[in-house]
Amino acid sequence: MTDTTAPTTAPAATAGSLEDRVRALSDTKRLALRRLIADRDAEARLLALDGSALKLLRGGPGPNLFVFPATEGSVGYMTGYLPHIPDDWSVYGCQTPGLEGEREPYTTVEDIAAHNVRQIRRVQPHGPYYLAGNCMGGLPAFETARQLHLEGAGIGLVLHLMPTFRRQWNDLPALDSLDTRALIDYGFIIERLVGEPVRLPLDEIAGLPEAERTDRVVDFLARHPSLKGVDTAVVRHRIGVYRANLGAMFAYRPGGGFDGGLTVVAVGQDEQDEGVVDPDSPYASAINAMAEDRVRVLRVDADASALFDCAEPHITRVGKVLRTVLTEAGADRTSRAGTGAGTPAGAEA
Repeated sequence: MTDTTAPTTAPAATAGSLEDRVRALSDTKRLALRRLIADRDAEARLLALDGSALKLLRGGPGPNLFVFPATEGSVGYMTGYLPHIPDDWSVYGCQTPGLEGEREPYTTVEDIAAHNVRQIRRVQPHGPYYLAGNCMGGLPAFETARQLHLEGAGIGLVLHLMPTFRRQWNDLPALDSLDTRALIDYGFIIERLVGEPVRLPLDEIAGLPEAERTDRVVDFLARHPSLKGVDTAVVRHRIGVYRANLGAMFAYRPGGGFDGGLTVVAVGQDEQDEGVVDPDSPYASAINAMAEDRVRVLRVDADASALFDCAEPHITRVGKVLRTVLTEAGADRTSRAGTGAGTPAGAEA
């Protein structure tokens, strides 16, 4: 496994109350917070394939890049990636099936991947396929590559944009308490965006009957200064999707690798002792399934929250590495045939 670092310097957080910090948030960060909890259709610019959870973020004459989202399931924030993706690439967001209430969410990475294999084949019948995932999305991207490989398809790229937040993974609740873990994760992301600890009523929630825990989580989130006025029914649904994806992530044990390589862009701040892939992280299961010489790790010294809010200057630091990886993959494509790339017939605004 190769490890390369892209050096940068990240700014320190400033002081202030939680309310002050929320008021000072940029529109980008404020939207990221609301999208994390409730806004299913925050990006009116998205194009949808009829009957599919795929979202066309940008069309182009070059290769197709299929990008899987983090645990919360939405893909609107990925428009912030587009300036850092070569202009001729088409970019599709593989939104979590069930996010918009069209079906129950899947509960295994294998089922999420199988659903997307069918949808991706509608867009691009033949390989090579270029797949990426942010955070938890790296796992269904990897599993999709495995399933496509088993069907005989060529894989051009599997890329995992991995936030390397410093967390004690073994001490966090997992499959035995997904509601509590969902709240911890939501609170953690809010902390990273706002820059100040969020006081979570974990002891109170743990003492409630299981049927009442989600209501308490919804009440807590709806009272947060950045989320006033959100639709609590939508929040409740989003927690259910988040919980399903969490369970899928924790349970995932890849049945092997595929004939190709895995590139990991590990994003974290050196001053926070981040940027190193933690083997105890549930994100690492795909890495562990691959031979060491088939895994390339590219480290980026930047705030990993930029993978969600696309805030500057951090997203540009990530974007430089992203563009390099995709440019390399595109160069390899010139020796391949049968990409089937381009905007499909039947895409609708």
